[in-house]
Amino acid sequence: MRTRFTLLLCLPLRLVGQVLVPDLLTVLPAQMNETSGLIVVSGVIWTILDSGNPPALYAVDPDNGSVLRTVQLTGATNVDFEEITADANWVYIGDFGNNLGSRTDLRIYRIPRSALEDEGITEAAVDTIHFTFSDQTDFTPAWNATNFDQEAMIAVDDSLFLFSKRWLDERTRLYALPATPGDHVAEARGIFDTNGVITAASWDGVDRLALLGHEDDPGQPFIWLFSNVEGHDFFGANALRRNVDLFDHQTEGIAWRTPDEWILSNEWTAAFPASLWSVEVGQTVLDRGSIGERPSTFPQPADREVRISGLRGPTSVRIVDHTGREIASFRINGDGPIDTSSLVPGIYVMVIRDGSSLWRLPLMIVH
Repeated sequence: MRTRFTLLLCLPLRLVGQVLVPDLLTVLPAQMNETSGLIVVSGVIWTILDSGNPPALYAVDPDNGSVLRTVQLTGATNVDFEEITADANWVYIGDFGNNLGSRTDLRIYRIPRSALEDEGITEAAVDTIHFTFSDQTDFTPAWNATNFDQEAMIAVDDSLFLFSKRWLDERTRLYALPATPGDHVAEARGIFDTNGVITAASWDGVDRLALLGHEDDPGQPFIWLFSNVEGHDFFGANALRRNVDLFDHQTEGIAWRTPDEWILSNEWTAAFPASLWSVEVGQTVLDRGSIGERPSTFPQPADREVRISGLRGPTSVRIVDHTGREIASFRINGDGPIDTSSLVPGIYVMVIRDGSSLWRLPLMIVH
C-alpha cells in the first residue's frame, strides 16, 4: 500500500481509532460459505449468498450457525448478490456485484419486510429496481481494476444510497437513487477516501453509518463510522476509522444488531472458515494492550496438529463443533502442539481460557 499523509481539518473530523477486537459468535456451515451481506430484522440475523447460489435469504442462528429459515425470491436471478438492507416497509437485495466493471444489468430486488417477519412465509415475489451509474461511460471488462464495482447499500427515507467499491483509487463514491421499481440513474453525490475498498454498509436508523472494507485483497479489514449524520450528508459527518482484528479474513457483511453492537461476517477462504462475529461499537481499546498479544492459531487450515501463539501461561483449550458439542479438551503450556489427528475434517471452534480471558477462535481441519 502506498503511504498517505492527510491534513486533519476541523470539520468534518476524520480520525483513526485503535483496533477493534471481535468475538467469534459461530462458524457457519458449508452452505453459508459465500455469505455476502447481513441484516437484522426483528432481532433475527439474515444473510444472502453471492454469485452461483440460489436467489434466497437465510435466517441464521448466531449460537451455532444453523439455518433457521429460508425465503426463496421468486422472479429473481442471483447474478451476484452482494448486499441486503431494509427500511420500515421493504427489504432490498443488491444484485450488483461488478468485479469486471462491465455489467449493464445492475439491479436491486425488493420484497416486503413482512416476508421476513412472518415465520410462515417461505417465498416472496420480487419487485425490481434497475439502474445505471450516472458517471460510467466505459464498460470494458477489467477484473478488480474498475471504479464501478458495487457491494454496499443502505435505505434511508425514500432513497437507496450506494457506496462503490473502487479498486483503482481505493475510495468510495456515494450514489443515490429512488427506492422504487423501475429504471433509474444512480446519481453521484460525493466521494470519500477510505484507503481501501468497501464491501458492506449499515445504517443505524438514526444518524450513524458504518462502512466495512479492507486493504489489499483481503488484507486488513476496517470499519469507518460516520456519526451525527445530518440528512443525507454522510461524508460531511464526523468520521472515525478503526481496523478490525481479523487480518486476511474476507469480511463481507455488517449490520447493527443493537445500538452498541455490530454483527460482521466473513466468507470462507482456504485460510479461514465462514463465520459470524460480534463487535462492540464503542470499543476503543484492546483488552490486552495490542493486536500482537491476541492469541492466534497456526497453521490454518491444520492437519495433524495445531499450535496457539500469544498465550501467557498454562491454558485450557476446548474444541467444539458447530452445534457447541465438545469434541476434545486439552491443557497446554506455551505454544506446544495440540494433536488434531483424530478430528474429522471440518470446521470447529477452539474455546481458549487464558487466565481471566476467554477466546473463541475458528479451526479448520483437513487431512
